[in-house]
Amino acid sequence: MLRRVAIGFVCAGALGFGLVAPVAAAPGDWVNAVVPVAKPAEPPAVALPVANALNNPAPEAWAQQDPRERLIYNVSQPTLTPMPASMGGTAAQAAVILIPGGGFQFLAMDNEGYDVASRLAPLGVRVFILKYRTQPVGDGIAAFKAAIADTFQHGGGAQERARIAPLAVADAQAAIRLVRANAVQWHVDPARIGILGFSAGAMTVLGALQADLPDARPDFAGMIYGPTQSDTVPAKAPPLFAAIAADDRFFGGQDLSLIHNWRKSGASVELHLFSAGGHGFASQPHGTTSDMWFDEYALWLKDKGYAAR
Repeated sequence: MLRRVAIGFVCAGALGFGLVAPVAAAPGDWVNAVVPVAKPAEPPAVALPVANALNNPAPEAWAQQDPRERLIYNVSQPTLTPMPASMGGTAAQAAVILIPGGGFQFLAMDNEGYDVASRLAPLGVRVFILKYRTQPVGDGIAAFKAAIADTFQHGGGAQERARIAPLAVADAQAAIRLVRANAVQWHVDPARIGILGFSAGAMTVLGALQADLPDARPDFAGMIYGPTQSDTVPAKAPPLFAAIAADDRFFGGQDLSLIHNWRKSGASVELHLFSAGGHGFASQPHGTTSDMWFDEYALWLKDKGYAAR
């Protein structure tokens, strides 16, 4: 999600999502800074099959807060994009599916998508970016800004986001199935397919893990500034990497029961609780120890045998 402001949810059980009251931000400043941009050139994407179509007459559109923070909203057709920089060679490698955040209203495609993908590619993993379905927010930039202003300034739209969140989980499951089904074509080891989510994307990761469907089960998972509180751990839970700042405005008040219960189940878990860094530090340096999250994640991938040493 965005570095400056973000929306968070509490996850209770596999698919129970509730809104956390947003912290007051400078009145409308960041919303006013959002401007429309043309759709950028993107690598070819693969459409994901969906069981129930999302009814949204508004077209998919892009906006940005600054040159390094582009957002996409009104995503009705989920897609998976294989990142070309990670697709060289023919040896079967582990795969990481990136799941950006955005409060289920938009996707932070630079901060939690392309920028992270560019850092992952040199590690010897196949990288994919998931565009999952987002909340319909109306046609055009004015409607988008009104929707996010209602969310971040007034806490509105919780019911609608709760409706959309399970669709995001279903899209993540479809992405895992697609990578596994095309493992030979994409030179992926089908037994080493992981997911890495940020904020609402981390909630999506947790939902997919807790659903525990055999054909859509990730082999390893990462949750960056996402939920840390849950009693539900899937049977034979996969290795989990989690990173969060103690001053995270949305999840910092949660206890660490998810981590405790993951560990108690006998599953492998690694937690990095940084003293500072706020929310949304994926690719935005803060001058805090949270800036090291990616280096720690890369070491974890190597230690677990998912990335080249």
